[in-house]
Formats: sequence, C-alpha cells, structure tokens
Amino acid sequence: MNAYAWMDDALCAQTDPDAFHPDGPGHGYRAAARVCGACPVRTDCERHAERLEGTGSHADRHGMWAGTVPRARAKRAETAAKDQRDALIIRLHDRGGMSPEEIATAADCDKRTVYRVTAAHRDQAAA
Repeated sequence: MNAYAWMDDALCAQTDPDAFHPDGPGHGYRAAARVCGACPVRTDCERHAERLEGTGSHADRHGMWAGTVPRARAKRAETAAKDQRDALIIRLHDRGGMSPEEIATAADCDKRTVYRVTAAHRDQAAA
C-alpha cells in the first residue's frame, strides 16, 4: 500500500486549496477548519505534517494541516522537543556517572537547564 494512499480520502483534496493557505489579514482558516473537522483522515494528515515540518519554527510552517494552524503546530513541536530533552536529562542524571556539564552537552542545553529539570524531577518524585 502506498504511504500516501490516505490522501485519496482527504476532504481538502476535494475543495478549494486556497482555503488552507489564506493570504493576508482578514483571510482566516474558518472554511478550512470546517473541512478538517469532518475529515476522516485527520490523524494521518497530522502525522504527515509532523514529518514534513519536523521541529521547524512557526515561520517554517504554512497552511492548515489536520485542523491545526501553523502557530499551534509549532507550539506542539516545541513542547515535544522540550519533553524529549527533559526525558534525556533525567535518564542521564538517574543513570549516574555524568557531571551536569556533560549532561548539558549531551542534551544540547545549558547547565542551568539540567539543574532546573533534575530539581523538578526530584520534587515530583518526593510528592
């Protein structure tokens, strides 16, 4: 089965594509949101957009995908990246044998972030 076969059932493919890429102020996503809200392949569309856009910023995202505007997708990607980074910090800290500086280098963050994440983790474990 083709990895893009789901697109045959996408409602956006059967409507005006300009609704999903509005130009200028006053041209919103209202019509596109209605189409996406009824779409049977919304989950596939969301996964596809995540693969295409990766961890790019809001400026790197265009149009409505799976009923989600660029800013919301950027925020979701940013949160997921932060959660992954924090999980790595906690794993490395709990494993032991690494200084905060080494963990920061491995997690591509600063030492203060390592201290903040491990303190929050410690507080959660104590609660």
